[in-house]
Amino acid sequence: MNSKKTPVADTLLSDSKKKRIRKHIQSEELGDIINILDRVSTSHAGTAKTKDQRFVIHELVKHVHDNCQHIEKVFFGYGKYLCEIDSDNAKEVGVSIIWRGYRQNPGVTEKQLLRIADDKNWEVREYAGSAFASVLRENPKLQSKMIKWSGHRSENIRRAVVFSSLAYKERGDTSKAFEILSLLMSDSSNYVKKNLGPFILGSHFGNNFPDATFEFLLDHSKSIDLNVLWNVAMSFNNSFGNRYPKEALEILSLIAQSNLPSVNRAIVSTLKHLNKRNENIVKAFCLAKGIVIK
Repeated sequence: MNSKKTPVADTLLSDSKKKRIRKHIQSEELGDIINILDRVSTSHAGTAKTKDQRFVIHELVKHVHDNCQHIEKVFFGYGKYLCEIDSDNAKEVGVSIIWRGYRQNPGVTEKQLLRIADDKNWEVREYAGSAFASVLRENPKLQSKMIKWSGHRSENIRRAVVFSSLAYKERGDTSKAFEILSLLMSDSSNYVKKNLGPFILGSHFGNNFPDATFEFLLDHSKSIDLNVLWNVAMSFNNSFGNRYPKEALEILSLIAQSNLPSVNRAIVSTLKHLNKRNENIVKAFCLAKGIVIK
């Protein structure tokens, strides 16, 4: 018996459907484009596959740049129209388009970004997080807005603000990125935390800017706030910790003195991760600190 699994296709758009989408774009029939995406949506998140969404976004952006004189005005108009369609596919494409027309109407664009960042569908929120980073990258004056939104009552929006820090990743401006992240280090939301410490701070900034990240973590290791210390510990629970195990243990040693249960659990979790590739030094660390990992 052949036990091999059938490969899962990364696209459900046939060539004929792609041709129809291009035709609808030329005719500015945006609703018809979404109807096609809705018909190829999967049960995973109730939306079309990522590759298919990206195809539509790419074709829309290309069309605007190739054929439109007032580019930002068109992006804003397309994006607003799509964002207001009652379809998760439309929201994902719309939020990926509207940020490009931010300067055409900042107020309405911000309203749509906030609304979609707070959507009930987790995947829609993923697209919003990327849009937060993109709009900030192209509009640095929005830094003050991101700082303001870091205190928003919605954890979904605060989580999108965490992602906005990636606006500074390409240019290596860790000071601006950490200005945003420092405001969210003490956030008690699990949704915010799991995206901040182990993902954005560790995987993204730690791996790309280790020295600046070590300095940031050392500074925050002095905190007495349990959420700050949790984020510090979990920032090494990934490939960043694998690459710099000695530095990770040095910082874990500093925060291990807090004796806060949630922080201790984060430390143990990170030690278990580090132990997979650095058993000797982790074992010695645990013996010295009286920490038991199973």
